[in-house]
Amino acid sequence: MFLVEGFRELSRAMDSDISIDTVFFCENFFKNLAPWDLIRRAESKNLQICKVSSEVFEKISYRENCDGLLGLANFWSLDFPNIKLSSNALILVAEGIEKAGNLGALMRSAESAGVDALILCDPVTDIFNPNVIRASQGAVFSLPTVVTNNEKTLEFLGANSVKIFATAPSAENIYFNENFMTPTAIIVGSEHDGLSDFWLKNDTATKIALPQKGMSDSLNVNDAAAIVLYEVLRQRMQKESARP
Repeated sequence: MFLVEGFRELSRAMDSDISIDTVFFCENFFKNLAPWDLIRRAESKNLQICKVSSEVFEKISYRENCDGLLGLANFWSLDFPNIKLSSNALILVAEGIEKAGNLGALMRSAESAGVDALILCDPVTDIFNPNVIRASQGAVFSLPTVVTNNEKTLEFLGANSVKIFATAPSAENIYFNENFMTPTAIIVGSEHDGLSDFWLKNDTATKIALPQKGMSDSLNVNDAAAIVLYEVLRQRMQKESARP
């Protein structure tokens, strides 16, 4: 099981089909009346409701400015059979992500950009880490996600005829010069090392770079992923708007 803290995160968890076991609350931390609606909603779902004191809630909370709501939820499967790709799929693949905040932010960006699925290859941090849940702002509950390795990911992408674009600062191709109108996978690497040679030396992956004019030689992994994902979205929306 894992913790889901905060009104927004717990609300989005309840909107999804994940299994929530218990909701803990302390009204002394409520900032408005909205939490009472969530509690009534939890009661209608026959969830266990546990009222605790301020002292107890401060001990079980991991946030400095808690809002008095915390849920205990069950893990779910993170395997390939749980994702369904659209006819023109967009997939984000992230290799070796280390920081919980970055993983949560990647989920938020991917969900916002309409990604079909997030594939995490050999992640260092746990998807169910409370800080991942918080940084994702609940996107973790609606974004289909797989945790696997590079070899299985490459096999899956090939089996589904998905074109692979691997981000690398040394690449000669600038990302906005590429055509993302077919099923596409964008691959980003770890914060410290970037992508491994598995992807950089893979002939099936087109290497793309973001132009950088300053002295910095890399961007935050979430920033880089968001920039490329929104270029994919821009191209596809532009084509849709151009249709008679």
